[in-house]
Amino acid sequence: MWPKFYFDWLRKSAPTGSVEIYPEISETFETNLPNVFVIGDLTGVPLLKLACESGVNVWNSIQSRNNDRYDAVIIGGGPAGISCALEGNRLGKKYLVLESNLPFQTIQSYPNQKPIFAEPKLYNTKSKLIIKDTTKELLLEDLNGYLKENPINIKTNQRVIHIKKDSIGYILETESGEKIETNAIVIAMGKSGDPKKLGIPGESSSQVFYRLIDPKDCLGQSVVIVGGGDTALEAVIQCSDYAKEITLVHRGAEFQRAKTENVNRIKRLEIDGKIKILYESQLTEIIPSAVFIKAKDKAVKIKTEMVFVLIGTLPPIGFLERVGIKLQNQKKLLDWVGFGALFSFATTAYFGKSAMYGPGWFSALATFASVISAICMIAFGVLYWKAGQFKSSFWKVFKSFYFVFVLGYFFFVYLSSTYFQFQLFGKTPSFHYTFLYSLTILVFGIRRILVRKTNYIFYQTLTLIGVQIFFLFLLPEIILPKLGENGLLGSEDGFIRREIFPGDAYWKAYGLILAWPLNMGVLYDGGITTFWLVYGLFMSFGLIPFLVYRYGKGAYCGWICSCGGLAETLGDEHRQKMPHSQTAYRLEHSGQYILLFAFVITLLKLVGVFGKSFLSILSLGEVFADSTKWIYDLAVDIGLAGVIGVGFYFLYSGRVWCRMFCPLASLMHIYARFSSFRIFSDKKKCISCNICTKNCHQGIDVMGYASRGIPMDSVQCVRCSACVSLCPTDVLRFGTVKNGHISYDRLDASGKES
Repeated sequence: MWPKFYFDWLRKSAPTGSVEIYPEISETFETNLPNVFVIGDLTGVPLLKLACESGVNVWNSIQSRNNDRYDAVIIGGGPAGISCALEGNRLGKKYLVLESNLPFQTIQSYPNQKPIFAEPKLYNTKSKLIIKDTTKELLLEDLNGYLKENPINIKTNQRVIHIKKDSIGYILETESGEKIETNAIVIAMGKSGDPKKLGIPGESSSQVFYRLIDPKDCLGQSVVIVGGGDTALEAVIQCSDYAKEITLVHRGAEFQRAKTENVNRIKRLEIDGKIKILYESQLTEIIPSAVFIKAKDKAVKIKTEMVFVLIGTLPPIGFLERVGIKLQNQKKLLDWVGFGALFSFATTAYFGKSAMYGPGWFSALATFASVISAICMIAFGVLYWKAGQFKSSFWKVFKSFYFVFVLGYFFFVYLSSTYFQFQLFGKTPSFHYTFLYSLTILVFGIRRILVRKTNYIFYQTLTLIGVQIFFLFLLPEIILPKLGENGLLGSEDGFIRREIFPGDAYWKAYGLILAWPLNMGVLYDGGITTFWLVYGLFMSFGLIPFLVYRYGKGAYCGWICSCGGLAETLGDEHRQKMPHSQTAYRLEHSGQYILLFAFVITLLKLVGVFGKSFLSILSLGEVFADSTKWIYDLAVDIGLAGVIGVGFYFLYSGRVWCRMFCPLASLMHIYARFSSFRIFSDKKKCISCNICTKNCHQGIDVMGYASRGIPMDSVQCVRCSACVSLCPTDVLRFGTVKNGHISYDRLDASGKES
């Protein structure tokens, strides 16, 4: 984006990592298929303790049914699957474990003497399997010993190849042809898919390996190891006692995602001359006795007998897709139909409520969009019913009926007002839309408080609900008009009706909260009063900069703004949908251009208003501003903030407008460049699970900061606290830094206080 130096300055060298793809699951581990659950590593948390705990907790969501089928078939005999089976024993459930190999095979495939870390250290699980700091061999001895003393119903060497839904539950088919009937399925396969590959010539040769089994195999060999995570570093450490020489090839400038202990040991080995590390380097070709490497400033050829490519594994995507499990951010027919319903509803809402002062085609477009929205909503309901989602939970059923109510309510008030001159309660469609907007923040805010049980989210959500309902609905739409009708706001010459609400324009009360340039009408006003000129300038260039400096952009975006209120409540379930692609990172500061446009026309307007009496030619600026303002109103206020901002909620999260286009957010990005707010991280605790990045609906690569122990200072952060509260190892904390001194927030966002 141009000018490059300016946008580079805004980004502050922020990391731009992507997220790994896992199955899309709910808080109860349920997938898009009713009564099909995913636990363990496939949830995205690579911790043995939490994998075992998920095996216990999943039973809370499996309904008991009175039939001859299994209550659940557990696919996978790793720690999560075995823990689930042991809990099934305790509960007296009828279950069966199907393991394609032998129990704990994934752990068995770890390198010999691999250290095991029982993280989180202070986390006590309800699982019967005890995970503690040890080595692979001792852990296997403990696990197999416990399993021998507490037998479970398990069939080994049974690979599931197909899952079919029937009228009662599911029928599983194994590779041997056996068919098994069950009411529910628990997938505990682990992240046991194919290894990630380099995709270079020669990679299929016999000297290339994707797993280290026994370091002694490297005895006297020249070894090249590719990777920068814990697996690669631990392999280097273990092989260093046997190999003749080791070269570690890492594409990064530092080891961002590895444990501190491993990094320190690697650097000691390098100092001792036992290994060689090539940073910012990549393999380009493998030949029988050597590899070619493209380093930062040169290309090199290194002789080697063994090449280990240890850059991670891919989830078993093929199996998941084959059985119909939806992956994160995977768009299926149901998603596109739902998007069509919401996008066309947003078109109806924003063009419909603007039709009172807009051109005639606004009404025609709004009416057409309402028809499309109704058709899509009906189609969505049919597909949703066929997918069995109405049977899943009370919340899904309630949410579905609530959306039908909202669409039906607004369509009625809009169509009756537009074509039959009937206004419900004597109010315009704009009033009813604001009512529905506020009601939605209330309903989904209550849900957020009940689900996200931290004090931070409790107070934040209550504040958002209070600001929206009182200041952005009751005050401008009901209280002030009633006070005015009863003569309680003074005379027309009084300060309130002359300066704050001239001509009884009570809608100006929105400007008390929604600052310029989010609310252009605060300063873009041909009849602007002294109050609004002073208040508007103070709000946008005084109070908000102070809040951003002290608490970050989120002090406004996450605690006050109505856009943020809807994003944090209605959008809470969809925060993982924000794209983390390079295209999204390139577009995320597009709002700077909108801010520039808003600044220019507002400046021209004010110069014309106040200067034309001194110099008549200045009125030309006002004329130009007025002649182009309609473009801003249509493209930004209606199009981007309304139709795109709301219409994309369930497709790309609720923060598309805030991240990409909002001019006020863009102004705050400039302020945030000087903010003392940070999200601090304890690098030693970070396990690089990517949950923080995945749940950031502003698209920030939080893990890129946390894995390096760098305070997160991205200007995009809105203090939603998702990264902090969802971190499984309590790595992150809100705070400020001044003159090198760190102060943590008193209101802890992690949830440990609740």
